[in-house]
Formats: sequence, structure tokens, C-alpha cells
Amino acid sequence: MRSSHARTRPSTKPKPKAATEWWRADVNAPIPGSADPRKREPLWNRVDRNRLALAAHVALFVLVSVVTFDAFLAVFGSCALLALFAEARLEQPIVYLMDVGPGTVFIAMSALVAVASLSWTVFTLRRSEKWLIKRFGAELVPKGELLGTKMALKDMAIASGMPVAPALYIIENSNVNAFVFAARRRRAVIGVTRGFIDRLELDEQRAVFANLVARLISGDTIVSTGVTALLWPLFLWRERRFDASNEAMDRAFVSRTGEQSALPIVIFLFGVAFVVMAEIFAAGHRRKQLRVAEKADAEGMLLLKDPRAMLRAIEKCVRYNNVVPLAGETFGDLFYCWTADSTNDEDDPEWSRVSRLREVLGAEGIAFAAPAFHARDLAPLPPRIG
Repeated sequence: MRSSHARTRPSTKPKPKAATEWWRADVNAPIPGSADPRKREPLWNRVDRNRLALAAHVALFVLVSVVTFDAFLAVFGSCALLALFAEARLEQPIVYLMDVGPGTVFIAMSALVAVASLSWTVFTLRRSEKWLIKRFGAELVPKGELLGTKMALKDMAIASGMPVAPALYIIENSNVNAFVFAARRRRAVIGVTRGFIDRLELDEQRAVFANLVARLISGDTIVSTGVTALLWPLFLWRERRFDASNEAMDRAFVSRTGEQSALPIVIFLFGVAFVVMAEIFAAGHRRKQLRVAEKADAEGMLLLKDPRAMLRAIEKCVRYNNVVPLAGETFGDLFYCWTADSTNDEDDPEWSRVSRLREVLGAEGIAFAAPAFHARDLAPLPPRIG
């Protein structure tokens, strides 16, 4: 006889989930297709990280300046001393070179370059926006003009919690673009082109301002403003090298190499190294600008009532040519769109921002406009009976 207390094998059949157990779900679990809430961070952490990034850029700028000058001094200084020893017909130039004590001179010049780099850093970071406004040829919008654009900017400033709206400047340029600049302890500045005013509707202007204001709130302008102020001589030199005639450069190089001297070759090698370094900085500058712009697009959409305005704004900015000749690649990090080249081709990186916005809006962001019917095109109403 089987005992009633015998153990029974547990059932392996899975139990159906109760439909009423929704309260046991993890409220912190990420929703499919959305960002993980556990990876979110307070806004001040991002601002502090941007400040640390600016400090890292400053340290890297000083270090690269010292190392570059040391290499330049070592090569050219050694060549100059050896040339002097050759003219003096000294039999042991290395012994005389060590007696002169080049190490002391080398250390002293390195310290001098470091002090000069730090002085340039302090000067550029504490400088106001006047030098940038003067370079762009921008003018402050007078009172009573462009009231719609000013109100759109003020709306985004209020929505983001800014105590004071940025000052509005205008650049007389038919292309479509806008920039933002935030000097330390001064009122922020936002500038727009004449094409921005003429070709964008007010809701699209508000979308662009939402992007720029989002950069101000998150502290992204801390890095962009600081790096632009530090490195604009490097980028400016790079642009002038591109604008120079290759034929004139070759002719000057051939005329100098005919003197049977090694100095032109050394100058050429240093020029090539400097160009390579400038290209590396420019590539990183471009990638950082695109990454910051995409983040600002997403954050700016949170300030808008109609996110589709952001998509229309970036599309118009791309199609109507966003080049600002007085800015170029040097100041492209400050602008809403990249300012160096025309964006008429389909391979331009700015189209990636459009693709991301279309994905966010769903259905590839295609919004069909409703047909505008007129009263004369509609059929008459049927007569009422009774």
C-alpha cells in the first residue's frame, strides 16, 4: 500500500504567467528601443566632464607645443652649431659642443615655450567674444528688428531654464547657418546668417535655437569655445597652405635646393610633419563636431513641441548650402552645421544627422502634407430632410 506521505515528483511543466503580476516588473528595466535609465547621469556630471576635457586639451596643447619646439630646436640648433664648427675648422666639434652646455639652453628654451603656451592659453580663454564677432563680420541686431527670431530664441532660453537669453547677432550671408559662443563669465552669443532669417520658418528657427541652447546648458560649448580659441592659428595656417599655389611652392623649393644646402630639406620635412599633425587635429575636430551636433539634436528635440521642425531645419540647412566663408573649418565646431564645404552631395556627413532624426520620428521621418482643400472644390452639402 502506497503511503500518503510519499514524495511526489515536481511538475516540470512551466506555469503560465499571471496577467495581473504587472506590479512585480522591474520599473528600472529599459524599455525596448529606448535608452537604459540606469546609464543616465545628472547634467552637472556632464558639465564637469566637459571642463575636465577642456583642461586635458590645454595640457595637450602645452605638451605638443613644447615637444614640437624641442624637436625643431634640436635639429636646427645642431645643424647651426655644426655649420659654425665647420667654418671654424675645429677638429673635435662634439667635444666643443658638450663644453658649451646645450642641455642648459635646451631646458631654458623649453621652459620659455611652456610659459608662452600657458600665457596664450590664459589670454585666449579669458578673451571676450568681440574678436570672433569681428572676424565673422557679425553685427548686433538692433532693438525692434527681427522680433519673431528674437522671440523664438527667448522661448528656447526660457524652456531650458536660462536666466538670460543669449545676444543675437547677424552675419550678412545668403547661406543658412548659425553659431554659438560662450565666453567665460559673459553673456552667451548666438549668431545667424541672413539666409537663416529668409529661408527658415519661425518654428524651424526655434528648432535651431533649441540645438544651440542645448549645447550651452550641457556645457559642450565649454570645450568647443576653448579648443577653437586655442587652435585657430593652427587651422588658419592649414587653410592658407591649401590656398597657396602648388606651382609657387615647387618653384621656391627648387630655387632653394639649387644652393646645395640641407636647410631647405629640413624645412620641407618639418612642414610635412606640421601638415600631418594639422590634418590629424582637423579630423578629430570634425568627428567631435558631428558627435556634439547629434547629441544637441536629440536634446533640443526635448525642448520643442513639434520635433519635426528639427528635421525640416537641418534638411534646409543642408540643402541651401551651410558654408560660411569667413569661418571655414577653423570655427566649424561653433556652428549648427559644418561650415567648411558645401553639402549638396549625398555623401556629406551632415546627412547622418538627418538619418538619425528620421529614425527617431519613425517611418523614416516622412510626413506627408495634408492637401489644402478650398471651399469651391468641395461638393455641396446634401439638403436636410425634416
